[in-house]
Parts: sequence; C-alpha cells; structure tokens
Amino acid sequence: MSEKQIEYSVFCIENVAERLGKTGTEIFNLLNNSGLLKDYIFPSYEALHTQSKQYIVDEIISVLKERNFVV
Repeated sequence: MSEKQIEYSVFCIENVAERLGKTGTEIFNLLNNSGLLKDYIFPSYEALHTQSKQYIVDEIISVLKERNFVV
C-alpha cells in the first residue's frame, strides 16, 4: 500500500463521515469491518482518485448500501 493510497483512504473516511454526520472513527470502523477498505477503497484508488469528492463519497455510500451496511 502506497502513501498515496493511505492519503486517499483518509480522504474517503473523512468525507464520508462529514456527509453522514458521523465521526471519522465511526466511518473507519464501518469501512474496515465491512471489508470496504481492503476490498474496495484500496483497490479502487487508480480508478476513483481522479474523480470528484462528491462522486467518490456517493460511490462509497452506494456500495455500503448495496452490501446492506447501515449508513
């Protein structure tokens, strides 16, 4: 995992947390426990990091909903 992927994951966590009105810790735990950090966010870095913040956050929330995780 590169430094850029780590920065991207922090960006994702912070912005999803802001959108959902939750803490960064809550969203980190949700993404980590759901497997999305390892199985979606890190692997999607190349495809998603060039997209807008809104698009990235919408995608993450959409995947959480598809996998039946409460958001």
